[in-house]
Amino acid sequence: MLRRATVDLRTTVAWFALGMAAYALLIVQFWPAMKENSELLAQYIRSFPEALRQAFGITDFTTFPSFLGAEYLNLMWPLVASVFVVMTGSAVVAQEIDRGTVELWLSVPERRWRLLVAKLVALLLGIIALAAVSVGAIAMGSAFVGEAPNLIGLAAAGFVLAAYGVAVGGYCALFSSFFSERGKAAGLGAAVTLASYLASIVSGLSKDAEGLKYVALTTVFHPQHAIESGAPTWTEVGALLGIGVVCAIAALVIFERRDIVP
Repeated sequence: MLRRATVDLRTTVAWFALGMAAYALLIVQFWPAMKENSELLAQYIRSFPEALRQAFGITDFTTFPSFLGAEYLNLMWPLVASVFVVMTGSAVVAQEIDRGTVELWLSVPERRWRLLVAKLVALLLGIIALAAVSVGAIAMGSAFVGEAPNLIGLAAAGFVLAAYGVAVGGYCALFSSFFSERGKAAGLGAAVTLASYLASIVSGLSKDAEGLKYVALTTVFHPQHAIESGAPTWTEVGALLGIGVVCAIAALVIFERRDIVP
């Protein structure tokens, strides 16, 4: 079942990985021009409100990691990755019901939870692949612009990227195990992801809403810091992985017990 689930995802993963790699290589090529005008850009960025800079992950452009964070890792990567994970995570159960293939899927002589685990592992492998391809493209592009790639830092950033995907994938899989329509599961997954992002922005704009940062995934998502320090913040990574694991376990329990009605 794991082989089948992996094969089902390989085309989608390949296209998303290709797009992410191409975008990373393209963005890195702008670094030399940014580096030459870094002081001017830094002054321009400092003119923005602090909350706005935090919301979009913009600190400065004076260093290569900060450039990568502002232009790719802090905002664009989680945006594209969320699209992939919501699409695929919401399909693990609900798509089988939508297509009318759920009875064929459940006819395999295995417990329900084992069938779902195979799909979740395939989703995890897809997330890891996207993170690995993304940091690999950055490392490759760095050599073309005269920057020695910080392989340890990039590996740490890749770990943070994958952890973010696990968190989103966990609750999308949970919604998929609960609903009988993929559209509903995907819609709720997208809504939760968007609400999390908006909560991060609002929490930075007002002290009265500062508590909203505790429900925002971006509060514990800092790939730029991982590159700069050479290690992820383990408490933040643990929080992201914890969300994904808890939601995945809940999805397994619900799917094991629910009545499947196409």
